[in-house]
This record gives sequence, structure tokens and C-alpha cells, in this order.
Amino acid sequence: MNRRELLKLMALSGLLAGTPRWIWAANPGDPAARRLLVIFLRGGADGLGICAPLGESRYFDLRPSLALSETTALDLDGFFGLHPAAEGLKALFDTGELAIVHATGLVTAERSHFEAQAAVEQGIDSAQPMLASGWLGRYVQTLDSPAALAAVAVDSALPRSMSGSSLPLAMASLDSFRLELDETAQAALQSVYEMDSVLGPTAQSVFDAAHIIEPLAELPAGAGYPAGDLGMALADTGRLIRGGTGLTVAAVNSGGWDHHDDQAARIEPLLTELATALLAFREDIDEFWTDTTVLVHTEFGRRAAENASGGTDHGHGSLMLVAGGGIRGGQVFGEWPGLGPDELSAGEDLAVTTDYRQVLAEILVNHMGLADPVDVFGDWQPGAWLGLFAGAGASDATAGRAVRLARRP
Repeated sequence: MNRRELLKLMALSGLLAGTPRWIWAANPGDPAARRLLVIFLRGGADGLGICAPLGESRYFDLRPSLALSETTALDLDGFFGLHPAAEGLKALFDTGELAIVHATGLVTAERSHFEAQAAVEQGIDSAQPMLASGWLGRYVQTLDSPAALAAVAVDSALPRSMSGSSLPLAMASLDSFRLELDETAQAALQSVYEMDSVLGPTAQSVFDAAHIIEPLAELPAGAGYPAGDLGMALADTGRLIRGGTGLTVAAVNSGGWDHHDDQAARIEPLLTELATALLAFREDIDEFWTDTTVLVHTEFGRRAAENASGGTDHGHGSLMLVAGGGIRGGQVFGEWPGLGPDELSAGEDLAVTTDYRQVLAEILVNHMGLADPVDVFGDWQPGAWLGLFAGAGASDATAGRAVRLARRP
């Protein structure tokens, strides 16, 4: 039984309602503690529509109506350009706080949302047998004496990525998570669960989490977040960080990225929300940003060519965004495969030149301090680091060089 199931049982027994609150003060946060926020763009986000290879003429041939304009796209390096709705991402890129890894994804193409999301969240390739745990869940298991709120999904349910550990907790919103008991009810409930060796630790972790969260109701949310689910989720994540909860890993979802039609109109508000929310999050957590990394990824990309409905169908390669105060940003990383007929995956999709797990491993090892990737990824081992973090892997002089050398006219 996980903590969410336990909360439901407690609610059914009448133990969560209507009595005076516990008021516990959260400890001040530690700005030097390492944190990871994972934002999953569900639906298959179009990497070519977010960060376009404007320096490759075939891009415009493949997307006569969807291609970003060279005059309106936000130039990154003379070859790649961001969608004009992503101004917040461009601001972070320009200050060296955002890196883009292009042509990433599952090594084995998988166009089913369910199968691809399951593989990515489990930290495996789609050709491998499914696992009972997720990559974040396995990482959390390596933590030494984690806080009660070390792993949180700001969502109504835990994502697959956090499965396999009893520690992660899901909350639809910070203000909706309440455990209200008077002292008598608290003592009675704790005495019951102390007698159960299985549920006892789970119950205690729920109590601990509730104690920490309760005073955060008085902590104001940061300013500048956009309206909508993503903005609210990042605002809650910011409060968890600033409130000294001991948060180590957080997971947030952004839905609606499956654009089979009318993509130009549908992707713009999503990118605006993502870029604005991420920039607001950076400003909100302030000094905590230095040791926080944000990963934005998706299950697969889209076809290189637009379809007859002004959209794009399920494809293969996409991109990953890595933001934070400790990264070597302002660069597009990875080997650009090109969009020529013989360069596309199966003749239709952006090819994958960087296994998405390479990015996950680099974050976990070089930012979060994971001692051995085998604890999370099993037999799979990462290659040479891309150099996303200062002082780890590729030097400043060589980071991102593969992209520049691989460009095609």
C-alpha cells in the first residue's frame, strides 16, 4: 500500500476532516542541497517545432506551412532557432541557464503513446521488457535518510517514473493536501499503525509529510506564474523548495502536446505557458536555483514532414531541455543527424543520435550525486558525458561541438 492509498483509507475512516490543524514550522531550506524537477510533455512534443534547424533548407521543404520563419524565430546560434512563443526559454538560454539536447529519444522507435511513455518513465529502451519500477523511483531508493517530502509529484497520481519506492507522494496541489487531526485522534491513529510493521512506516511518513506541508499554507506563492495547471504546479514546487521541506525530486506533467492537426495554433499557448512558468520558477526559487536542475522531456517526437491537416504525426526523435543554475547552458548539444531522405529515421522521422538515458544519467551522476548508474539503469551504461554540467565531462571548448560539425546546408 502506498501513501496515497493510505490517505484514502484514513479519509474513509473520518480521520482527515474538520478538527483543528497541527501547526508545525518548516525548517529553512538549504540552498546547497541538490534538487531535480522533471517536467513531462505528454503527447509527443515536436522538437522540430520547438527548436528548428533554420540552417537546413530541407526543413522548410518538409514543412511548407509549419516551418518557423527565419525572421520571427528566436535565433540561438545561427543554425537553430526557438519558436517565438518561447521567449522565457530564450532568456534562460542567453544567460547560460538553459541547454538544449536535440535529436534525443528512445533508441528503438515506438509510436504508441502508452508504450513510449511507459518505456521512458521506466528508464529503459522500448525494445526491453517492461519493469515494475520507474527511473526516479529507483533513484529515490539510493538516497540516504531522505526527508518525508524528498520525492513529490504535483499531480493527482504518481507517474510511472516514481514507481518502485514507497517514498514518493502525489498531491494535486499543495493547498489540497491536508491532514487535520486533534491530538487525541493523532495519538490513537499512530498507536494503531505502530502495531503494523507493514503500514506503520507508511503511516508515519504521511504524518511527517502533513506536518511539513501544513505551515506552507502561509507561505505566499511566487509571482509571474501563468494561469493553468503547469503554472500552478511549478508555483507549488517553488513553495516546497522555499519552505524547507527537504524536497529532492519533483515531477510535473504538461499535457496536450499531440498535434495531429492545427499545430501552429495549438503549440503556441503551450510553449508560452512552459517558457513563462519555467522563467517564473527560476525567479521564484532565487538562491535555490543554483543547485536545482530542471529536465523537460517527452515520449517521442513528430514526423519530419507536416501532414495534410496542418499537423504532424507520431515520430521518433525530439529534444530535451535542461535548465538550472549549475549547467553549461547557452548551447545546443548532441549530434545533428540532418533531415535528408537518407538521414531520417525510417525515411520519415528525426533520427535519434542521443539516447535519452544519456541525459538522465548525466543529471543523476553529475548533479544529483548518484554513485553508480547501474543502481538506476541496470545493465545499460552511459557513454561519454555530453558536458551539460561545469566541471564534468566535455570542456567548455568542446561542449556542443558535435552539433556544429554535423550541420548540413
